[in-house]
Amino acid sequence: MKNYIIKSECKGLKAAGGWRLAPGTWQNGFGLQSPVSSLRPSVFRLRSSVSNLRTPFSGLRSSVFGLLFLLISTIFLSSCEDVIEVKLNDENLNLFGVEASITTQDEPTVFLYKTLKVDQDEAYPGVSGAVVTISDNVTPANSISLIEDQQKKGFYRVPQNKSYLGIAGREYSLSIQTQGTTLTAKDKLSKVEPVDSIQVFPSMRGNKLFLGVFSYGKEPKGLGNFYKWDVYINDTLVHNADRLAIASDELVDGNYISKLEIYTDFHDPKKQEDRKINLNDKIYIKQTSISEFAYYFYFQMINQSSTGSLFSVPSANIKSNFTSSDGKPVLGLFVAKDVSVSNTVVIDQAMEDQLRKP
Repeated sequence: MKNYIIKSECKGLKAAGGWRLAPGTWQNGFGLQSPVSSLRPSVFRLRSSVSNLRTPFSGLRSSVFGLLFLLISTIFLSSCEDVIEVKLNDENLNLFGVEASITTQDEPTVFLYKTLKVDQDEAYPGVSGAVVTISDNVTPANSISLIEDQQKKGFYRVPQNKSYLGIAGREYSLSIQTQGTTLTAKDKLSKVEPVDSIQVFPSMRGNKLFLGVFSYGKEPKGLGNFYKWDVYINDTLVHNADRLAIASDELVDGNYISKLEIYTDFHDPKKQEDRKINLNDKIYIKQTSISEFAYYFYFQMINQSSTGSLFSVPSANIKSNFTSSDGKPVLGLFVAKDVSVSNTVVIDQAMEDQLRKP
C-alpha cells in the first residue's frame, strides 16, 4: 500500500456564458456544444442553429440556486487548495493493455503492452510472442494473422505483401492469445460521409489570436452517427487527449455543417515558438466514423486528461471493449473507422495577416 498526496488548485475562477470547447476558452457562436451534463473540453455535439445555444449552466439560470452558484464561483473561488491523501494498492497491476485499429485507408495495427505502477514514469513495455488475428463477420469470414514488428516490441502489423483494409458495414473481431490468456474485442465499421473541404482562418475562441481549422460537410440523415476528426500538420498527426475532436449527430441529423471548428492552435501569444501552425505549413484532416462505444471511450479520455479544475472527474481506468479469458480488466480500445481525407491547406501570408497581434 502506498500513499500519495495530491494537490488541486483553482485561482481566479469566473462565471461566463457560452460552453467550453478547449482549455481556458469559451465559445459563443455557431459550432459545437459539449455533451449533456459535461463541461469537458473538445467533446461536442454539433449544432445547426445559433438560436439553440445553451450555456453549461443553462439548467441553473432560472433558479436562485443557479444565481448563487455563479456568484459564489465568481467571488469566493478566487484561490483554493485541497490536499487529499490517496491510498493506492497493487491489486490491479500487470494488466494487459491494447491499442488497436482497422480503417478503410490504413492496414490494421495492434500494440499489446502491460500496465505499470502509478509512480513508474516510463514507456509501457510491449508484449512479444502473441498470436494476433483479425476477422470480419461475413460468411465465410475473412481473417488475417498479424506479425510482430522486429523494430518495436509488442507492435503487430499485417505481413508484407498482404493487405487487409476495413470495409464499411462489417463488424470486425480481434483475438489476442498471449501468456495463457485470450483477449477479444469487436467493433462495427460504419460508413462516414465525405468531408467537403476545410479552411484555416483566425478563431473567435481566442479573439483572433490563434488560427483555427474549420470543416465543411453534409451530415447524412439517420441518427446514430459518431465522428472523430484527426488533424495533420505537415503529415504529422496532432494528438493530445484534451484536444480530441469527437461528436454525435444527435442535434444536427441530416443538416449541412458549416464552419465546424475542430482544432484551435492555442498557445501563449507571447511565445510564438509554441505555435503548432506556422507560415507555409500544410494542413489537412481525416474525418472518421467511430462506434458509439468508441465515442464514449474518447469522451472519458478527455475527462481524465482534464484534471485540476472544479469540474474534474476522479481518475479511474476507462472501460475497454476488450474482455479477457481470465476475467481481469483489460485497458485500451479496438476501433474500426471509415476515413475521408480533406483537401490540403497551405498557410500563407494572407492568413497570417488576419491574426490579431498580441
